[in-house]
Amino acid sequence: MKRYLAAFPAALLLLPAALLAASNPAGLWDGTLKTPNGDMGFLFNLHRDGDRWAGEMDIPIQGVSALPLKDVKVDGASVSFPIPGPGDPYFEGKLAEDGKTIAGAFHQAGASIPLDLKWKSEARAVEKAPVNSGDVAVLEGVWEGALDANGNTLHVRFNFTKNADGSIAGTFDSLDQNATGLPVGSISRAGDSVKLDMKAIGLLYEGTLDKEASTLTGKMTQGGMPMPLNLKRKAAEKKN
Repeated sequence: MKRYLAAFPAALLLLPAALLAASNPAGLWDGTLKTPNGDMGFLFNLHRDGDRWAGEMDIPIQGVSALPLKDVKVDGASVSFPIPGPGDPYFEGKLAEDGKTIAGAFHQAGASIPLDLKWKSEARAVEKAPVNSGDVAVLEGVWEGALDANGNTLHVRFNFTKNADGSIAGTFDSLDQNATGLPVGSISRAGDSVKLDMKAIGLLYEGTLDKEASTLTGKMTQGGMPMPLNLKRKAAEKKN
């Protein structure tokens, strides 16, 4: 009897470790979404950021790289996160017991398409966003414009806010595509020339700031194709 009692606690000690492994989706995950327009490959980089889960997404065919994911949730073996894009897309899946696959689905505008992920490697290190270059504090506020993309008019918006350390952070919204909060990776200014680099989504904006700092005249470039885009500062809303 003593022999069995001595072995039993050791088995109990193994149980928490097994459960922990099954609920730890940290890593680089590879998946392919099959759509009527062809296959689309995804890479999801899931990792811990302090006391919360975080992640980034690559879509190589679209030139998207390290696009931050918001609100990554891990509950036991369940993994879910919204994906930037029209129709409020999101992924949800279940981590296998061996921690090497996530059986899931891509949901968008009420439709659901299977999207299974395979563990590819340890999570990638996340590069810190570049600091501002030049005096960009003048950009603080909201800037709006209309982009002519192959005959389609897309209303866009840049939002610039001041951080606690005085630096400026920016996000980009494509309003007609319901894509909001996309990060502006670097913000630079040299004289009247302003450059907004959004490597995560393959976009670059270059413009000239007028003397009143109320308009930017320039172009948006994606995939080597420049498109005219002029931005106007939106008047601040009056507070009661």
